[in-house]
Amino acid sequence: MDKVTWAQVLGRRLQHLHVTDPSPGLVETAERLIGVHAQVASTGELIAAARTPSYQLGDAATALWTDRTLVKTWGMRGTLHLFPAAELPLLVSAWKHRQFPNVNAAWERYHGINLAALQQITEVIGEVLPGQVLTREELLTEIAAVVKAPGLAEAVRSGWGQMFKPAAAGGLLCSGPERDRNVTFTSPRTWLPDVAWDRQPDHRTAMTAVLERFLDVYGPATHEDFSRWWGVDAAKARRLFKEYAEVMVQVDLDGIACWTTPAVLDDLVDQSGDQSVDQAGAATGVHLLPGFDPYVIAPIGHRAWTIPDGFVDRVSRAAGWISPVLVVDGVVRGVWSHELKNGTLTVTVEPFAKVTAATKKATAGAAQRYGALFDAEPQLTWG
Repeated sequence: MDKVTWAQVLGRRLQHLHVTDPSPGLVETAERLIGVHAQVASTGELIAAARTPSYQLGDAATALWTDRTLVKTWGMRGTLHLFPAAELPLLVSAWKHRQFPNVNAAWERYHGINLAALQQITEVIGEVLPGQVLTREELLTEIAAVVKAPGLAEAVRSGWGQMFKPAAAGGLLCSGPERDRNVTFTSPRTWLPDVAWDRQPDHRTAMTAVLERFLDVYGPATHEDFSRWWGVDAAKARRLFKEYAEVMVQVDLDGIACWTTPAVLDDLVDQSGDQSVDQAGAATGVHLLPGFDPYVIAPIGHRAWTIPDGFVDRVSRAAGWISPVLVVDGVVRGVWSHELKNGTLTVTVEPFAKVTAATKKATAGAAQRYGALFDAEPQLTWG
């Protein structure tokens, strides 16, 4: 097994996540990340802006609702993401194997809906949404005309969208433009007229592409890392890694057996087995990454090396909230927040330990990107 180091891996990941190697455009950023996390819309903009020098506030809205080059829908882990519209057919093919959740008695009690009703809801959505843009209440009316279930209204009105996620995974539903401050839903097959649904790849082709791209950007990683990112149990992820083993190679990451792609291995190790990424390719630099940043979210198993012991709870907080982080040489060294008021952007950094003067200076430089984004003078404070 070839051996690689954390410095090499984290350095390459920062580069391939467009942190140290800026992205040429918004759609390219969404493609590289395999979707921009957008459960909280404002953090989605910051994730894109931190990687895309040309990004300006509102560009995501233009791409979603005017150009339709991005699409907003539930993806990995059942969370909202911004995906390149052209890639949605591939992702839908990959999602199909986990379209419906493992519904048990506890799930039914919590949501008030059984599997048969959920499948019926999904069928109705597929029938009524093409060519229409409906609010949640309008869609509920259409569903309620067919589905008779005691807890239907409450389940459909839930902001978590649990009743809509199977339809999203099946390519039957995506977000539409806001109407009178109400979210809307539509069919991606009519909302995205330029997308080649007729050339949708089969499930195996799509799953191969997803696994290779995950390992290319986020690897080396274990099947547990993929399970948490993709949103399946570890046993299912283990079976997937076994089934698609021909596109992977195993490496020793400082004593941990991980999987990656041959292309990543070629980047990290030359043909003689010597490490080909020297200190210049290691994880260096100071970065202010937004909340829910993919550098923190995936792969989750690497947090023991990227977040100092005792500080994981400061980064990964209650209810799945991921804090904005200060990253120094590939390691999370603090969290931060910002407030825009009277033309001043106050950036407050809370380091986990004392930081050097050089780090403070570099952090001030990193804050300039957000100042430019909000057209405000950044003022850096240390908590």
